[in-house]
Amino acid sequence: MTRRALLAVLASLALPAGPACANPVQAEYALSQSGIPVMDVSVVIDLSADRYRLSSVARSRGIGRLFLPREQATEAEGGLVGREVLPLRYRTEGEWRGSLRRTVLEYLGRTPRLAALEPPEGPDRIPVRPEEAEGTIDVLSALLRLSRDAAATGRCDLTGAVYDGRRRLEWSSRTIGIGAPPVRGFTGEALRCALESRLVAGFRRSDDPARAGQPRRAEAWLAVLGTGRPPLPLRVEFPSTILGAFRMDLVRVGPSAP
Repeated sequence: MTRRALLAVLASLALPAGPACANPVQAEYALSQSGIPVMDVSVVIDLSADRYRLSSVARSRGIGRLFLPREQATEAEGGLVGREVLPLRYRTEGEWRGSLRRTVLEYLGRTPRLAALEPPEGPDRIPVRPEEAEGTIDVLSALLRLSRDAAATGRCDLTGAVYDGRRRLEWSSRTIGIGAPPVRGFTGEALRCALESRLVAGFRRSDDPARAGQPRRAEAWLAVLGTGRPPLPLRVEFPSTILGAFRMDLVRVGPSAP
């Protein structure tokens, strides 16, 4: 599983929408590959009428410790105006292949500023130019924007661009339909969305841009689980070129611990 794929997993879990949460909501997920558990993810969603704060902690388990970070924490916060999401700060840190990785982005309007990047970018990657990062938002805020639009329209047809401090990706989503999701214990209907991302800047110098820029696809089922709670992913599925597909399943949802 690549770092880019892990970012996609964490992003796909941060899909709150609808009315503001009266209290922060915590959702627990299990990531498996070919049916084998490899990671646990905890997500806290805190929304008000004009602001948001999303945070997640991912911890590998079992054989997942061989190819996933032992622990990775991610946080995004910003303002809300209608369906618009206005990020102020994004932070992610954790251990990756034996070394500490940390990224902090701060925003002035739609302009991200790289406040911290550890380790610094090496000569093996072509840096994202300032004009390429202009107008982008962080990956968690982008998925929040998608979910707010879906809550307002009942669909998930949207496009955008994200920047994670090292790469710029363009993403799109489209509505597949509404129906009963293949989730045990859930009765009712859910919104089924197709998600796609494509790397457009921040390639490694050894990359074949045509291959590295190929679209990466995923599917997500979203549903409201309780009055006053935001819609949450019930299941997220995405392919892998190694050892079979990944699947993220909701295990528990409830009030966030103080």
